[in-house]
Amino acid sequence: MESSTIQHILFVAAAVVFAFACRTSENRYIAKLGAIAMLGALYLAGYYITDEQHAGGALFVGGWFLVPWMEIMFRVRRLRFPIKSEVVHRFPPSRDVFPDLGELSREAEDAGFVQVGDTGWMWSETEHFMRLFYHEEKRAQASVALARQGEMGFSYVSLTTRGKNGVVYTTTNYPFPTTMKHPPKHLVNRYEDADSFEDLLTDHGDFLEALAVTTEEIAEQDTEYLHAYIQRDMSVQVDHNLLEGLIVKAGSSEFRYSWRGCFYLYWQILKDMVRV
Repeated sequence: MESSTIQHILFVAAAVVFAFACRTSENRYIAKLGAIAMLGALYLAGYYITDEQHAGGALFVGGWFLVPWMEIMFRVRRLRFPIKSEVVHRFPPSRDVFPDLGELSREAEDAGFVQVGDTGWMWSETEHFMRLFYHEEKRAQASVALARQGEMGFSYVSLTTRGKNGVVYTTTNYPFPTTMKHPPKHLVNRYEDADSFEDLLTDHGDFLEALAVTTEEIAEQDTEYLHAYIQRDMSVQVDHNLLEGLIVKAGSSEFRYSWRGCFYLYWQILKDMVRV
């Protein structure tokens, strides 16, 4: 093997190692640098394989953006999801499965939220666990959640305020783009870079202030029915996406993504990839 070839392999390997090292960082800016470094590694690989043609590097980078579309076509398109998801009491996962549950719960309680209960639901292949909290003075609902599929999972926190006019306001650090459209009366503020529960709570307050939502316009929530509110929100979202044509019924109790829905999913992923 020629020395130049070895050198090229080392350059690409170094870029990949650097990318993975950055992605493991807790600093969000360094983690984002890792995503850019991975694109750089792909560009270098294509550049060297095609005898130092810039078009080859661009082709490899473009291929990276096609990977999600292949996943949507060959896997997501075939999945079936329940039209109605029942949100019921769930026992909390073990510490090995959800190690951040205790710390996030303490952060919520330190911010004045009172624990209401544990709940969850199954959505196709994904199991959702959610611990609910309520802040009486702020009339706000908080949830610490874990979405788990097999051995893989991720946690997130959401804050929800419900208006007397029926509008739902949610701020969340959910790390992925939405998989369906939100109804017109459900406004969602994604803040995935939140450093803490308090940080997310501050951003939720700014979100409400920007929309000129006053305390008098916020409805009180019955803590006994917080899980029922969540179930209703999901049902309304499914109904909205059926009307929009992003999903279609697959039998009497399930739905699947239409081709329009597949393109919507792909566009959501592309926006997130470009934003990162």
